[in-house]
Amino acid sequence: MHTPTTTIHFVPSSDIGPDACQLSMAESDGWFCESDSNWKRRKMIDHTQHQRNRISEERYLFFQDNWEPTIHCAFERRIGKPGDGGKWICDIHRFKELIDSELLIYSFGSNDEFSFESAVKKKLPSADIHTFDSGHYECPEDICTYHRALLGDGKDHRSKSLQMIMNELGHEDRQIHILKVDIEGSEYKLFEELFRKSKKKHNNIPYIRQILFEIHLGDEYDTESVQRAHRLFELFRENNYAIFHKEPNLYGAQSYFEYGMLRLNRAFFR
Repeated sequence: MHTPTTTIHFVPSSDIGPDACQLSMAESDGWFCESDSNWKRRKMIDHTQHQRNRISEERYLFFQDNWEPTIHCAFERRIGKPGDGGKWICDIHRFKELIDSELLIYSFGSNDEFSFESAVKKKLPSADIHTFDSGHYECPEDICTYHRALLGDGKDHRSKSLQMIMNELGHEDRQIHILKVDIEGSEYKLFEELFRKSKKKHNNIPYIRQILFEIHLGDEYDTESVQRAHRLFELFRENNYAIFHKEPNLYGAQSYFEYGMLRLNRAFFR
């Protein structure tokens, strides 16, 4: 796969001059524009919280004890229907301020429910939205394009990885601005395969600005499931993602949690 460009051009915030936010713009790949003092404080909070983000191996209290948000978004908004189905997006207005970029949004997992796609389209009318699920469904008119696919690591000749899908759609050189994932446990294979390729210089992964996903810890109360979940969050961090949102799915709060991840520049994590 070719390396998608990571040069991202945003209009700086109207509240602060561009010369006053060069550090934050550089270390957030253009997402945040704030004073150096506030940015350094933000980094300190992130680094401090991250040191406390893996403190327990206890399956019963896994989400209570581990992996809290390390960064906040001042204008975070819930998009989609209330309850199960909607997702929190970090400062969605920033996508409107992109210069010379076509918005690409992937939604993995639908179950014939398209409130998220409809709400995103209302906020971002020019967005190119693609929805994927293994069922026989159809997107609402003028909202999204539906693709029938079983999502995973693409190794079993049935499922498709993210890279396979991007190649099939001719999106291999594009950035994904929002990736929404709710695929009932297959998120492990999907992300493990994605980040496995990031370690190979000839197989760079796509630039994904925000990842909104539900993680399923499973019903097995064993060490293996806990370690795999810990490792997944560590992979996000190693690939320059910070947690900006966390909430339980009350249908099974000990096993299902929603997370929002924001891609930043590697310099932020040093």
